[in-house]
Amino acid sequence: MKIINWLKDILGFGDDDFDDIEINYASESAESLMQSLANASKRRRTLNMNDKAQRDQYVREYCDMMAVASTDVEAQKTEYQQVTERLADLEEFEKLPVTDKSQVRIRANKVIRIEQEDSNYTRPTKKITEAQYREMERLANDIPDILKKMKEDEEYQMVVRRDLNLLEGEKGAVAYQRKEERGRARTARSIAFVAIFGAVMSAALMFVINQAMHVKVEMGFIILAGAFAVAITASFVMYQNAQSGIARSNRKLNKAISVQNTVKIKYVNITNVLDYNYSKYGVMNSYELAYIWEKYNEEKLAREHDSDIAERMEEARSELYQMLKHYHINDPSVWVYQPGVLVYDEEAKDIRKQLIVQRQRLKKGIDFELYNLETAKKELEALVREYPKYAEDIIAIVGEYE
Repeated sequence: MKIINWLKDILGFGDDDFDDIEINYASESAESLMQSLANASKRRRTLNMNDKAQRDQYVREYCDMMAVASTDVEAQKTEYQQVTERLADLEEFEKLPVTDKSQVRIRANKVIRIEQEDSNYTRPTKKITEAQYREMERLANDIPDILKKMKEDEEYQMVVRRDLNLLEGEKGAVAYQRKEERGRARTARSIAFVAIFGAVMSAALMFVINQAMHVKVEMGFIILAGAFAVAITASFVMYQNAQSGIARSNRKLNKAISVQNTVKIKYVNITNVLDYNYSKYGVMNSYELAYIWEKYNEEKLAREHDSDIAERMEEARSELYQMLKHYHINDPSVWVYQPGVLVYDEEAKDIRKQLIVQRQRLKKGIDFELYNLETAKKELEALVREYPKYAEDIIAIVGEYE
């Protein structure tokens, strides 16, 4: 057995059934191949092959090259086979009778319509969190009543707040009125004081005039007494009216304060109720709860739509899959997700072109890796041939890569 064949057997690169690919080294001429081997030989001459470390490193480099090339070839062969099967599927579909092809297209069109329906659906732009969705889902039957009650409580709170403001205004007006009455009472006292002081001074003056000049002042005393009586009476009446006004203002103020305290209790109670409900439902007000409820309903419809689409799509794709399988299509799972290829000729042509290009590139890659593999094998064969005394060591290293 030749060394190269023996190395192939050791490494598992024996004959395979990859007959559909013809290895073509046209891109790599014999001259370039020989140049590559010559370069390898030239590199060997720069190494000390009697040095085990250098020799083993050199052999392992080519073994690594062979291992990588072998792995890449197998992967690309698998991909090449898949691409070839898809091209065969397109050819098989084109060969179907018109009636059979029509049945396939009916089912493919069903898939396309469902896809278009889903793409045309307008989904909510703003979403609520999953926790909010679950909470709304749990309270779905109660939320309308909760919203109604919360709005009523907020309206009642506004009414009570307005009443408080009105009472505060009324209390201020009554306090101002009481202040005015107290001012009139002080004015009445001042008038009485001035009247008394004026009467005393006038009486004293007339007495002095009477004693000093012996002038009769009886009429003066009469006039003074009348004026004094009028002034005192007026000031007394004013004072009494002011006191009555103060009493009325006090009564009004006390009543306003009492009513205000009652309303404050109502306001505190309704505010506590609202604060508790806001905390309970995680909102700032009824508008936010209404917004979350609205978004929940939108999201619910979106999820129902997605569920319906998914169910119908699964059924439509299953029908298409079974029909393609019935017509001996190699890989129906590919085409159920590309239904347009089965319906539109232009799309089928584009896919066919893409697959042909992919297969050509895969073939080129396989040829390149097989070339690298063959180059590495030839180099190891040459190494064993030129250094027979190290053949066992080389074979041992090669055996590690099996």
